[in-house]
Amino acid sequence: MLLEVFVWLTVRYSTNTITSAYRDHKIHPKDSGIHMTDPLRAIDKRSRDYPDPDAIAADINAHFIYDPNRPYLQVCVYHDTGFGPHFHIQVHSTNTVYRAI
Repeated sequence: MLLEVFVWLTVRYSTNTITSAYRDHKIHPKDSGIHMTDPLRAIDKRSRDYPDPDAIAADINAHFIYDPNRPYLQVCVYHDTGFGPHFHIQVHSTNTVYRAI
């Protein structure tokens, strides 16, 4: 499903710079783990490529549901973890769905 979200992003927004994807636990022991899954379930994407990153995050979340059972979780989290703001794009292992709008 992560690939489907990324293809959607690429078609909708031609600029897509991935800043992080898979992370090794030995190198990033404090990572929450979603970047260490197999198959991969999260990528980080550069937000400064866009004039209105909040609008991009809202657009992604308007089109995808992370998990219908947990509506408080989102596919796109626009945040800063200390290395600058970026989009954290994540999918559930089985429950992420495209929202036809």
